[in-house]
Amino acid sequence: MKTLTFAALTILLFICFTAQTKAAAASQTSGYSEAQVDGITSAVVDRLWARTDYWWALGEYTRIIADERIITEADPGFLEPYATGGWLYESMGDNANAEKYYLLGAHRNPQASFAWFNLGFFYYNTMKEYPKAVNAFSLAAHAPDAGINDWKMLAHSYERNNQIASAITVWKMLNKTYPNNGPIVHNLDEDQQRLVAAAITTAGQ
Repeated sequence: MKTLTFAALTILLFICFTAQTKAAAASQTSGYSEAQVDGITSAVVDRLWARTDYWWALGEYTRIIADERIITEADPGFLEPYATGGWLYESMGDNANAEKYYLLGAHRNPQASFAWFNLGFFYYNTMKEYPKAVNAFSLAAHAPDAGINDWKMLAHSYERNNQIASAITVWKMLNKTYPNNGPIVHNLDEDQQRLVAAAITTAGQ
């Protein structure tokens, strides 16, 4: 089968969306039409996603983003395009659209820690907006599929936001869950020393 052109893929995807609306009504009597359209949409999404490797090799980053925009409209729960698309926006210096795309992925997938982590890392590493990073990583850490790195980045965001007591609370929790973990113990000790030093400085004023 010949590779579909960008225009052809876009038209096909539009047809799929139109058909999905009609299929929803038809599904009251038969789920076949809706399932069929879902299959076509999935095939188009897979082809578009595979094509991003081709655009990457050519350095066509705007084309990658364009494809990823189509993908995430067709499949809002597909998390990876939000991450790579946001990163590409950042690499091109377009932080405004990077933030919007990360936010779109997070709001569409509020239970996915990965989406909130990407948004949090954008605020933490790129924008240095630590209060926003705290909020995003808190949502990541409390998501059903959260992992150790979500909690670690929440603690680091607290540190950068000068909330050392909150960071210590997170490190203590992690130390109980992952005992004898070197980096966790190290960060906990450092923050406790910071807290003591701050108390001494305040007392001496």
